Amino acid sequence: MLSEPPHDLPRLLSSAERLMTRRLAAALEDEHCSVEEWRVLALLSDSRGHTMSDIASYALMPAPSLTKLVDRMVSAALVYRRKDPGDGRRVLVYLSARGRTRHRAVSVPAQRVHEQVLGELFGVQELADGLARLEFLLERGSEQVRAER
Repeated sequence: MLSEPPHDLPRLLSSAERLMTRRLAAALEDEHCSVEEWRVLALLSDSRGHTMSDIASYALMPAPSLTKLVDRMVSAALVYRRKDPGDGRRVLVYLSARGRTRHRAVSVPAQRVHEQVLGELFGVQELADGLARLEFLLERGSEQVRAER
């Protein structure tokens, strides 16, 4: 364990994200799936339906690029759009049966990459604890940014 934090933590985290994304892209290539498509499938796999802005935030994509991706996914019958029953002005995106099948197929190589990369970095319990702490800090940070606006 480090006795003091690295001097350039933002650069280190960005480099780790880029490495993970490159490995994930390589693993998903055989399935003809982009990292962005995988992120959309992963979010929608909860069957709750999500707004385009929620999906854009989760997939780390600008809205115009996400719209093009979701349009392609609709054309491929992987997802569908429905009006939000609680607010008719909003549209929610859902995973179709075909999309669920695709999600299961691409989740196997994605999970393999996650386990490989994270296994190289941490022990199982240390990893679980660190990820839980990171998720908590990211959520708290998002709340602070919203409060400052």
